Parts: sequence; structure tokens; C-alpha cells
Amino acid sequence: MSIGRGFLFGSLLVVLALAGAESGMRFLAARGRTETTATHMSDPVRHHRIRPNVTARVRGVEFRTSSLGLHDREYLGGKPAGVFRILLLGDSMTEGGGLALEATVAKQAEAMLNAGECRSRVEVVNGGVASYSPILQYLVLDALGPTLEPDLVVVNFDMTDVHDDFIRTAVARLGPGGLPVAVPSDRRLETALFLPPLAKPAFLRFLDPLERGVSRLLIYQALRRSSVGRRLFGPIRLTPERLEQLGLVGDIRYDPMAITRPVQGRGVSEAWRLTERYLAGIHGLARRRGMSFAAVVYPHPHQVAADESAVGRQRFALRPGLFTSEAPFQAIEAVGRHEGFPVINLLEHFRRGRAADGPLFWEDDIHQNPRGARVFAEGVVTGLRSHGLLKTACK
Repeated sequence: MSIGRGFLFGSLLVVLALAGAESGMRFLAARGRTETTATHMSDPVRHHRIRPNVTARVRGVEFRTSSLGLHDREYLGGKPAGVFRILLLGDSMTEGGGLALEATVAKQAEAMLNAGECRSRVEVVNGGVASYSPILQYLVLDALGPTLEPDLVVVNFDMTDVHDDFIRTAVARLGPGGLPVAVPSDRRLETALFLPPLAKPAFLRFLDPLERGVSRLLIYQALRRSSVGRRLFGPIRLTPERLEQLGLVGDIRYDPMAITRPVQGRGVSEAWRLTERYLAGIHGLARRRGMSFAAVVYPHPHQVAADESAVGRQRFALRPGLFTSEAPFQAIEAVGRHEGFPVINLLEHFRRGRAADGPLFWEDDIHQNPRGARVFAEGVVTGLRSHGLLKTACK
């Protein structure tokens, strides 16, 4: 056999071996797709959800779920007569993993309302699920709205929501009006979207389309995660330094906190349009079902104080200091004005709470501690009252 034929034959064997390995990895990934964590599982329609009827521990605190898959008590048999029910949608900040149930934003708000001057008993249902954003919250309301029958739907808008909507839209099946029909979990495609690109000189940027294609291969993703891959190509988790080195600060694809940066980065305006569409969809769905609707926009630690969550913020590639841009808060207020729903802006409320009460977030985690959840709940209750959204239930 000639050297040329031997090389071609060897290359063919390598290609076939890699194709076989890729096919095997995809087969195994598909079989294991239903398993995620002790508290959450994948879902063919809502991407992932809280496991129903489980008891686990998060940050050493009990995390108990209901049959509806909520971090809350049971709600069975329809809404009782004389009850004013609020469905609070959000992500992990609302879900409250690491907080006792009574310390979550929903339950603290519920306790505050029932201790006040309300004529009706008020229930605040904790509809928060980690990593949810408006595209998935639309599906939650569509699925659970008829069962829970809320009088008022409130979306807690998070600073990571625009990034999450961008990623989830890439794997979503959209229906009329560009609203989601289903967002199946596809870890391979989602990983390909936020896998950081290789550092390369400008004259090799023509290879970017090839790299994006290779990034969709499980075998390449496994290599990037391996110790060998990390040594060769750098870590997958983006530190502030690496985000800057790769020129990805503010890039909505790779920077979950892109909308909080002082300068708008690549893809942010396009991603905002997706989030605006999904918020409008939630509002429209609520209105068609006779429910009132409001949005709450709240800050992350780096928007509250320069030293809040000093360790936790690093996991989101954020340097120390106070991020002062109010652009994301103003953007949500503008959506509310355009679509005709009230927006409760909690930025200054959190800053005042921090000044009065001390740290509102865990040092090693960006989520609120019990004190921060109380400040959050107070802001929600005050905002709902000031917008007249509780007038049928409270004075």
C-alpha cells in the first residue's frame, strides 16, 4: 500500500472512530436526559422543572416540594372561596433554595399581607424555578394557571433573564406570535452556544464558523471539559479576566450579566426583543384568563453595593465594585408602558435595605439571604399596594 493510500485509510479510520464515539455519546446522553439533580429534572415542554414530592437539603436547609412541583405547600382542589391568590413567577431568587419555606420571598410577602388590613385571605404561590426566564414562565402560566386560578400574576424579572431567553430560544419550538410551544432540554446544543471560543489571532477569525460547528459535537465538548482540554484551550468557566481576554464582556451569548454592563455588548438588543415578546405574551395570556399582571425588576448584588457577594459575583465574571447602570430597569419599565402593565422597580429599595440592614446576599453565592428575601418581599408588597393591584382584597 502506498504512503498516500495508507494516510487516507488511516484518516478514514480516525473519522469513523470519532463518528462512532460521537454517536455513542449522543445515544447515552439521550438515555440519561431525564436525570438532572435531586431537586430538579428535565422536562420535554418546560426544559426543566422542580421534582414533585421530594424532600432534600440545599445549603443545609430543607427543600420540600409539592405535587405540582413547587417549592411550596400543596394547592389542591381549586382556589378556595374568599381567597385572593397571587402567582409569583421567577427564577432561583424566587424559588428560594437554601431558604426555609417561610423565609422565601413568596411566603414572607404572604405573611406580610395577611398581617395587614386585607379583607380576604391572601395566598402567594411560589412559582419560582431555578434558571427560569420569561420564555419558560409563559409555559408555567399556561400549564398551572387553570389549576391554581390566580387573581394576580407577578413576574420577578432577573438580570440573567435576557441571556437565558436567548439560549432557550435556540432550542425552543415557537408557535403563533413567536411564543413558545415547548422548550425541550438539549444540553448539547445549549453547551455549544455558551462554550467559550478559542483564543486566536485576528487573522484566524475566518475559522470561527468551523469552530461553532465543531462546538456542537459532544466529543469536542467532553474534550473541552477534560483536564487536557482545560490545559490546551483554557477553562470553560469564564472569570472576569478570561472574559476580558476573549473580548466577550457584554456579549449576551457568553456573559449572563451582559445587560448590567455599562456598555451594551454584542447581541444584547436582539436578545432584549425576545424577552420583551415573552413578557408581552405572559401579560396577554394572563389577561385572556381574567388575571391581573405586573412585573417586578430587582437588582443583583453588584448593583446594590460594591462589596455585596464578593465571592459569589466572581462566578458570573463580575469584578468588585458597584455597577451603576440603570438601563435594564429602565428597559423593563419601558416594556410595561408599551404593553400596559405596571412595573415595580426595586433598585433603590434594595440599596436602602442594604444601608439599613447590612448584606442582603450570601457572601459566596449571589442569592439573597433571609434578610435579603425579606427586603425583596417588602418591596413587592409595597409595590403591589401602590399600583392598586390588591384593592379587591386589601384596604
